[in-house]
Amino acid sequence: MIELKRRSVLAGFAGVAGAAIVGCSADQAPSPSATGSAPTPPAPAETPTPTPTPSPSPIVDTTPRWPLTGVPFEDGDEKKAARSTVAVKVPVEKRSFPHSGIDKADIVFVQAQGKSYDITRLCAVFHSTFPSEGANPVRSTRPVDVPLLAPLKGVLACTGAVPWVLKYVRKHKKYIELREKYGDRTDRWKLWNPGGWWKGGNLTDKSVVAMPKALSRDAKLAPDTVPPVYLQYALPGEDPSTATGTPATQVTVTYAGSAKEYHRWTWGKDSWKKSIRFQEGKTWYDWEVRKGGQIDAPNVLIIHCEWKMGVLDGYSGHKEPVYSIVNGGDRFLYFHDGKYVTGTWTKGKVTDHFEFTLDDGTPLRMAPGRTWVELPNTDDKVAIK
Repeated sequence: MIELKRRSVLAGFAGVAGAAIVGCSADQAPSPSATGSAPTPPAPAETPTPTPTPSPSPIVDTTPRWPLTGVPFEDGDEKKAARSTVAVKVPVEKRSFPHSGIDKADIVFVQAQGKSYDITRLCAVFHSTFPSEGANPVRSTRPVDVPLLAPLKGVLACTGAVPWVLKYVRKHKKYIELREKYGDRTDRWKLWNPGGWWKGGNLTDKSVVAMPKALSRDAKLAPDTVPPVYLQYALPGEDPSTATGTPATQVTVTYAGSAKEYHRWTWGKDSWKKSIRFQEGKTWYDWEVRKGGQIDAPNVLIIHCEWKMGVLDGYSGHKEPVYSIVNGGDRFLYFHDGKYVTGTWTKGKVTDHFEFTLDDGTPLRMAPGRTWVELPNTDDKVAIK
């Protein structure tokens, strides 16, 4: 088993250009002869002008694709894709299982919480497919959702947040359309309490069901527009970066806060299958959804990023998990088809996309398909076997 424990990586890269200085000495011309005729000086040696090496032009992917899966469009897909993305905040607690609809999400972000009752939380982003059963349960938003979702100009569905976090999200209303359940009695939401989900009482927010199709239909920021492609994909006919990667059959991410939570992906026939283990026991649970089986995905992307409990500058109130994503950078691991590659990610301002560069300096090329993105702390353990 390989155990990786990452340290912080300085964001950004510095290029150093060196110039070669060539020195030449000219021979002295002879003095004129007594006859008054001066000999012809030798012609100076010609120094060949070096041919500059052309810089390779960056490959720009213009392939029309589903923006969150990278799957190339078929006939009629571009019209279907002209709709807003919808992100739904979903809790990860024993009492919140089983979930509904998250297996249909194109991208799911797993975010650290740092609390004993709620070590991680999901941000499930829907676009190519909207689950008819909706996404459930639903909880409150977190500060990290802003830099993750701003490039998409989509909808963020949640049950609220602490005041300073809501203020921060609304500050970015040009890029994120905030939709809260409470007070909204439209078909964008449902309330459903099947009973027997959890111990300790009936928690109202566990009954909330977000309906991504209706939320997208009513979006105001970028209606009738195909969102930008979010991740980096291989060109048609090109192999993904993992084609020459290191074999792996299993990867486990440890989220460490006031307690620990373990997220495991095991390679199956054609996808990675997800399991979870909680702090208080040794039992691994297959992560299953209500209408379907075990969660799986062809792509798993682990993005190390420093985070801590705190409050962003200019705000005050309850401490929340704050990620250093804006103008940040660190290590990543990408898993596909039973193999993985490693490299470095960077991100600029809130609305910028992630940029992923492999250890050999080339850009990451992912395979099209659904992706789960794990966001452990810089020093959280990742064990591979």
